[in-house]
Amino acid sequence: MKVERKVLIPVDGESQPCIDGHHYGVAIMQVNTVYKSKVDVGLLQQYSEEVASDAMGRHFQRTSEDNGKTWSEPTLIYEPVETNEGVLRRGESALFLDEEKNAILQFYGLSLYPESRYTGDVGKLTRIFLRISRDGGETFGEPEQIIQKGFDQENWARDVFYGRNCIAISFCVPIKTANGKILLPVSRRPLDVEPSNPYLIPYEAGCLIGEWRGDRLEWDLGELVKIDPRLSSRGLCEPTLAELCDGSILMVCRGSNDTITHMPGRKWCSISWDGGLTWSEPFAFRYDDGEPFFSPAAGSRLIRNSKNGKLYWIGNILKENPRGNRPRYPLQIAEVDEDKKAIIKETVQVIEDRRKGDSPWVQFSNFKAYEDRETHEFVLTMARIQERSEKDLTSPAYQYRIKMEDSDD
Repeated sequence: MKVERKVLIPVDGESQPCIDGHHYGVAIMQVNTVYKSKVDVGLLQQYSEEVASDAMGRHFQRTSEDNGKTWSEPTLIYEPVETNEGVLRRGESALFLDEEKNAILQFYGLSLYPESRYTGDVGKLTRIFLRISRDGGETFGEPEQIIQKGFDQENWARDVFYGRNCIAISFCVPIKTANGKILLPVSRRPLDVEPSNPYLIPYEAGCLIGEWRGDRLEWDLGELVKIDPRLSSRGLCEPTLAELCDGSILMVCRGSNDTITHMPGRKWCSISWDGGLTWSEPFAFRYDDGEPFFSPAAGSRLIRNSKNGKLYWIGNILKENPRGNRPRYPLQIAEVDEDKKAIIKETVQVIEDRRKGDSPWVQFSNFKAYEDRETHEFVLTMARIQERSEKDLTSPAYQYRIKMEDSDD
């Protein structure tokens, strides 16, 4: 494997917003990149500025007509809105090209922040919206709230009520299955859960299932997978999905051992045989020899290479048991054994690790990745958050081009 790193999007030195009287720096995050159509190498890219932990500021869009060699000047597409109730922020987002429909789908969370910074109330005041472009990202239609069929804007999905809880996207990559349905991986905050620590919510993981009805998508909500809080103190969240060669759906979720550090930090898996409607009991993600591995509370990604047909997992594997979220380095890639639903141990390779001069708080997570149509390399974009210090989020977006040995033309 060969990895090449460069700065893709620098930080705007003049953009240093103040949140509750503090400057946390700016990290270039959520660099979503898709091809604009089925046949060429034009790219659409959207990204945002993280201005405090779990708080996004401005969002931008730009395009490339030469497969990412050069880019247009970025255009501002959203900035936070001050209201009497708080600050409206766009949060996590995802872009998806439906090649059959020649449509780019833009998913994003819209949240009210009563105190400007992230608090537990944000998880009650979040909805998911969808905008559709049919001209390669030149224009997008009006945003529509995603609502499960049979529900409404307030009670917008099964056991989800605006103001009491939410379903959210985080580290989200939609997929389209062989039967034409779009699976949007999500996490649900249970109803009326009020932990003293907003970061100890027992999330449930699954997917919203979209089916085209004319030029609109109709949504259903599949079963949400729960886990014993003695195994994961924060439930299951940030799921990543892949359709396997046997037609099943593999879901890999973030777990956490925060406050239960005597327990191992793991990634947790579940299998669906009906396109995300129902799921198996969760089980620990392991190596192909059956040995479990340690992983911090962080998202991950399943991604298939179209050249060699292999499925890969990108995430953090640690030598020692983590303490909740930390550490979030190194970042690795490994081939997945689809029969065993496990990582092939001998294929694990490092994409990025803590370097000389990096703070011990540096984290390699919250990345995005796509496959280059011309080279079949994986192109991963990521901010090296807290590379300077614990209190400074400042980081450009780095690009990592990952060439797998057997994916060359």
